[in-house]
Amino acid sequence: MRRITRQLVSLALLLLIAQTAYAQLTIDGKRPVYDGLTGTYLLTLPDTVFGGAFSAPVVIDAKVSDVRIDGREVTTVVDFPVVKGDTCYTLTFTKGGVITQSSLHFTYLPILCVNGTFGNDYVAAPVSITMPDEHETQTYNARLKWAGSSTNGAWTHKRSYHIKFVDEAGEKMDVSFFGLRNDNHWRLDAGTIDMLRIRNKVAHGLWADFGVKPYYADQQPKARSYVRGSHVEMFLNGEYRGFFDMTEYLDRKQLKLKKYDLVEDSSAVQQIEQHGQLWKAKEETSQTMFIMNTDCDSTLDNWAGFDLMYPDIEEVSPADYSTLRNAVDFVARSGKNDFIQQVGEYFDLPVLVNYYVFINTIFAIDNTCKNIIWGCYDSQVDKKLTLAVWDMDATAGQHWRDQEGYYHADAIQPENDFDLLPNSVSMMAYNRLFQRLKTLPDFALLTTNCYWRLRENVLDPDSLVARYESVYRRLENCGALAREEVRWSDTGDIAHRMLDFAGEFEYLTDWLRRRIAYMDTHTFACMRGDVNNNGAISIEDLTGLISYLLEAGGSVSINRVNADVNVDDQITISDVTALITLLMAGTN
Repeated sequence: MRRITRQLVSLALLLLIAQTAYAQLTIDGKRPVYDGLTGTYLLTLPDTVFGGAFSAPVVIDAKVSDVRIDGREVTTVVDFPVVKGDTCYTLTFTKGGVITQSSLHFTYLPILCVNGTFGNDYVAAPVSITMPDEHETQTYNARLKWAGSSTNGAWTHKRSYHIKFVDEAGEKMDVSFFGLRNDNHWRLDAGTIDMLRIRNKVAHGLWADFGVKPYYADQQPKARSYVRGSHVEMFLNGEYRGFFDMTEYLDRKQLKLKKYDLVEDSSAVQQIEQHGQLWKAKEETSQTMFIMNTDCDSTLDNWAGFDLMYPDIEEVSPADYSTLRNAVDFVARSGKNDFIQQVGEYFDLPVLVNYYVFINTIFAIDNTCKNIIWGCYDSQVDKKLTLAVWDMDATAGQHWRDQEGYYHADAIQPENDFDLLPNSVSMMAYNRLFQRLKTLPDFALLTTNCYWRLRENVLDPDSLVARYESVYRRLENCGALAREEVRWSDTGDIAHRMLDFAGEFEYLTDWLRRRIAYMDTHTFACMRGDVNNNGAISIEDLTGLISYLLEAGGSVSINRVNADVNVDDQITISDVTALITLLMAGTN
C-alpha cells in the first residue's frame, strides 16, 4: 500500500509539472491549459460570460515579463472585448530573454487533464479537473484503463476510459461531478465511431424521458436504467484529445439492485446470499439472442457473450448465472402457450415494450442482442429481468462501421423496417426474445399505444430534433466542435474520413424527421375505430366491436390496435362509447 501511495504522489507531481510547465499566468484564478500539439492555450470560463466583454484579475509568474494579449500589456487585470468559442487571442510573453508567441482560446466546458500510459488494465494516474465557474483546479488520485470492445482495437486513436478515484492510500473514494451521483467509478465516452460524437449522450437522455420505470420502482424510486454526464475537454500528457462525455457508470448502484448478504447457516458458517444480479451482453451469440441455452463455468466472470457485472467474481465465487440462464432457456424452449402465459414472470414487460419503441425510433442497430444490460433486483424474491441501455453511438443513421459501403448506407436510412434488417447490419430479426414477444396477443397494441403517447411530446419531430440540436449547439458555441474536427479528422477510427459536424448534423436532422414520418405511416400506423381493418370507419366496426365484447373474443376477428379507440391498452365497453362518439362526429 505504501508503494501505491508513493506512486500516486509522484504521478500527481508529474501532472502538476505538466500543467504548469507552459502556463505563465493565471486568469480569474485559473491557469490556461497548454496543448503541446498546437502550442496553444485553453481556458474555461462560465458560459454566462460568452458573447460579451469579460474582465478578470491576472497573476503573472515571477520569471515572466512583458505579457501581452492582442498586443495590449497585461499586469494585474486583463480585459476581453468579447468572449466566444471561435475567438483566438494572441498571447506573447518574455521568459529568460526569449519572446514566446502563442494563442489563447476559450471554452465553457470543464477541462480534464490526465497523465499516464494506459492499456486494458487499471493504472494509477493523477486526474485534474477545472470547472468553468470555479477558481481552483481540483486534483485527484485515480486509476484509469481503456474502455470499450470493438472501439478498443490496436487501431484506435481516440479511446474511451474508465476512471476509478482513490484516496491517498489507494482505497476507493467517491466523488461527485456536475451535481450527479457520488461514486468512485466514472467513464469517459469518446464517441469514437460516431461522426457527430453526440448520439450516445442524446440517446441516454431520450430513454430517460420515455419515463418507464423498472418493476421494482416502488421499492427503489431512484433507480435509473441510463447514465447522465457532462461534456469535458480532455488533455492527455499535455496534448489536447478533444471532447468527451464524462458520465456515471451503469452498475448495481445506478439500477439500485439489492446487495448480496453474508448469512450464517446452522453451523454458524458464513454463506453468501445473492440478491441483485447484473450482466452485460457484449457479443452476438446464440445465448445473447435467446436462441439456445448452454452449460457454464460458474468460476468465470463471463458466459456465452454475457459479462458478469454484479456481484464481482472476486467477491462472490462461484457466480450464480441461474437467473439469466433460466430466462434464456425459457425463451429458447418454451411452447407457445407457456410463453404467452409466463413471459411476464421472466421479463419486465413494460420496459421491453418501451425498449422496442425506443430502438425502432433511433434505429439502434447495435443494441438488439449486445450492448444491453440485464438486471435482476432480488433473485431471492423475484427472478424477473429488466434491462438498461448502453453504448448507443450506432443510432439515428450511424453505422458501427465507417468504411465505404457502411457510412450512411442505404440499410440504415429511416425508411426501413427495423425488424427485417439483414444480419450484416443488425441482429434484430434473429433475436428470439423480441421475435416471440411480437407473437403476444397485445404486443402490437401496447407498442403502438406507447409510440403514439410519446408521439405527442417526446417523439414530436420538432422536439426530437431540438434534443439533438441543444447538445450540438452547446458544443459548437464553445468551440469544441471545431477543435474536435481539427484533432480527429482523417484517422483510422473513422476510416480516414474528415469530420464535418455541420454536414452530419444536417443529415441527422433530416434522418430524424423522415424516421418519425415512416413510423407514423408504417411501423406504428393505426386507424382508431377501424375495428375490421378495412381502411374505413363505419357502423360495421361498431357492431363488430360489440360482438367481440359480448363473445369475450370468441370467433370474432378484430384489429386490437384500432379497436382500442380510447388508447388505454384494453378493449372494453369504453371503446364502444368512444367509437360511437367518433362515428357521430364523422356524420356532422
